[in-house]
Amino acid sequence: MEIPKKLPHIGARIIKSSVAVALCMVIYYFRTLLPVGNGIPFYSALAALWCMQPFQGTTKSNASQRSIGTLTGAVFGLVFILLLRCIGLTEPILVYLLASAIIVPVIYLTVITDNRNASFFSCVVFLSISLTHSFDDNPYLFVLNRVLDTFIGIGIGLAVNIFHMPVRHDSETLYVSGIDSVLIPDDHSVNAFSKVELNRMIESGVKFTISTIRTPAEVKTLMKGVDLKLPIIVMDGAAIYDMNEREYLEAEFLQTDICEEAERIIAGNGMHCFVNVMYDSTLLIFYGELKNTAEKKLYETHKHSPYRNYVRDIFRRHDASERVLYLTVLDESIKISVREKQLVNELGGFARITVADSEYDGYKYLKVFSPIASKEHMLVKLKSNTGCEKVVTIGSIKSKYDVYIGDGGGNAAIKKLKKLYRNDIYH
Repeated sequence: MEIPKKLPHIGARIIKSSVAVALCMVIYYFRTLLPVGNGIPFYSALAALWCMQPFQGTTKSNASQRSIGTLTGAVFGLVFILLLRCIGLTEPILVYLLASAIIVPVIYLTVITDNRNASFFSCVVFLSISLTHSFDDNPYLFVLNRVLDTFIGIGIGLAVNIFHMPVRHDSETLYVSGIDSVLIPDDHSVNAFSKVELNRMIESGVKFTISTIRTPAEVKTLMKGVDLKLPIIVMDGAAIYDMNEREYLEAEFLQTDICEEAERIIAGNGMHCFVNVMYDSTLLIFYGELKNTAEKKLYETHKHSPYRNYVRDIFRRHDASERVLYLTVLDESIKISVREKQLVNELGGFARITVADSEYDGYKYLKVFSPIASKEHMLVKLKSNTGCEKVVTIGSIKSKYDVYIGDGGGNAAIKKLKKLYRNDIYH
């Protein structure tokens, strides 16, 4: 028996849309009491709904588009009516064909004034005037009311959408979250609710960032659509990356002799490793002869990614300019376990060795980092970079993070962050 999906709750945007339409109707009612034309509330409601967007930036942009489109269409509509009166044209089919021709300059004006997004609204307003009111006794009053209707709707839409109940926000604490099983569930999907709510909090001032074992390339893919303003901790603490400037702000590299020894141990046992090297601010992934099917699948999957730079190891410099962030080995679980012990024994405290499950059955990742390349170390640097003294970490491992997310991640993590940010319960 198939279990029905849980219905989504009625969100604030839905409620606000209803309130905005209701306010348009109330204003229309009071306009009907005036001794002048009172317009059509339908146009006010449409404008208000168009402005009802999840982000304030989008709301203002849509309001601007609608305003420009309305004014442009109204001006052309008024000129069109005057033209009909001047030439005495009353045959409906000729009026309609002439209106069709006027569509060309209407759209062209929005193009040359760089208001292409307003062209649709310009045409709608123009056609509503020219096709339905050209033969009215007093079409000018309709033009005036048509513009007024729209601006009433825009004003109401902006006011309702921007309105928030007064809430004390915590804009001093740095919130640092993991990705896997925290922001995104195991299927690696960030749903629309999570993106909208997270972006709203970031826009309103929350200091939010990410700490992950993943590379900047993977973060960009997984968190596409989320406006991460602060630098993020990536590659399990090997570096801090600025998503906006697309550059590494901090990085901890392997000592050259330790890196060479680790590569010798790995190669001496018939295994291959990807060498992540930073030249200037560009990360290159050097690789040699791929030894197993998992490595080959990994390479084939990501080699065309615009965020990854795979280079054959024959082009590697091996000079003083080379700075190795970490080594990655992808091999069978049993081999990885043996090699982990050998590397720990032979490299001692001069390297940090990690092992993690991979997306390939029977295979694991082994990585070799600088001993000070850790999330905790980079978090100290990130605090300095952002100027935040207080930090709240959010993760999926009990006792390791301030806030534990134990339900697989996704919406619950965003709701928890929202509660923390608004209620400031850690202060």
